[in-house]
Amino acid sequence: MQVNPIPGLEHLPYAEVWFHEVDEASWGAASAAARALGKTGLEVWTTDRTPGVAAFFEERSYEEVRRYVISELDVEAAPDPDAPRFPLVTFADRPDLEPRLYALAQTAYADQPGRAGSRIDGWHDWGLRRHRPDAYFIALEGDTLLGYGYLEHHEETGTWSHGFMAVAPAARGRGVAGAIKRAEIALAKANGVRALRTANEARLDSLLALNRRLGYRPLYEEIILRGPLAP
Repeated sequence: MQVNPIPGLEHLPYAEVWFHEVDEASWGAASAAARALGKTGLEVWTTDRTPGVAAFFEERSYEEVRRYVISELDVEAAPDPDAPRFPLVTFADRPDLEPRLYALAQTAYADQPGRAGSRIDGWHDWGLRRHRPDAYFIALEGDTLLGYGYLEHHEETGTWSHGFMAVAPAARGRGVAGAIKRAEIALAKANGVRALRTANEARLDSLLALNRRLGYRPLYEEIILRGPLAP
């Protein structure tokens, strides 16, 4: 069991922990670890595949704060995506855009449902340079940065997923996310990727609708709850 401050929200009084099964003893152990970190509550992650975990914590005054829909695309079976609606470049083409990407990331991470106040220390490493620059797509309109998104390759499992996508506030609702996601699917097809997974907060109706149009199949949901430590 790993109990840590919430990444990007370390200033909050909660420690993050995953539970796939739970009992009083494991809740108590997680609570003791959180107290050692100076925290007064837990942010518990679980899934709807183990509904007893959420029920256990809800009976102890925990409340759901976020929920993510995990979906998967069969890349080979998916139709070839339409051409992107906006001009796209990659970070391999335009490394000079790094400062502007970082500025957009600072806004976009904090704009996520339930993630207000997020900090992105170290973003230049984990949010940019760890990813293939030719799989890091950037949408532009003239010289205006509209958004970015990238594919993540998980070397330990050989699987691929969509990484974080950021769209500038003034460009939201214009199809920027769809343009980036279609480019990612096209790259996956060209590289023989079998499946792509994506995680989207359940309140982001437009992204979930985009996934359905592109052929993604919901697999399960991750549930995040917050509440007090065990007495």
